[in-house]
Amino acid sequence: MRDRKVLLLNASEEILKIIDWKRAVVLQLRGKAVAPYRNVNKYTIKGKDGDYELPHVLMLTRYVHVPYKENIPSRINIFARDKWTCQYCGKVHKNKTSLTIDHVMPKSRGGDSSWTNLTTACARCNTLKANKTLKECRMNLHKKPYKPTPLQVHFSRATSVILDSWTPWLKKVC
Repeated sequence: MRDRKVLLLNASEEILKIIDWKRAVVLQLRGKAVAPYRNVNKYTIKGKDGDYELPHVLMLTRYVHVPYKENIPSRINIFARDKWTCQYCGKVHKNKTSLTIDHVMPKSRGGDSSWTNLTTACARCNTLKANKTLKECRMNLHKKPYKPTPLQVHFSRATSVILDSWTPWLKKVC
């Protein structure tokens, strides 16, 4: 029951965020959110008064203005974007302490700390690369660093599960 997530949409059907089922039930019972017009799958939640049907997707009944938020490359955001995988050797790391952030173009050579110059590396690969360019150390990146949208960052950090019933809305964004 803990892993039940609900996709929350604004009244304009743009994706806002992923919320847990408890928050979704409260929004729906207070009349602040409804199921969208599309037919979506539902969770069955057992309660003392009987079963409760909760859609996988909820839409707010009133439009909420969302202020622009700068998409900042933090350690956790870089790791999430790269799916906790060393971009040099390709090994997935569950232990966060074994991962480091590497500057593809070293700072001492004019590299910056932007989304497109930061990548995830394991300690071993980061030590091997050291203060060299990719050409000098003869290493290659599995995936070129890119700047994700704020929504992509949210999705990579929020959950590892993307429900099939979210697909119509995700196609617009990701």
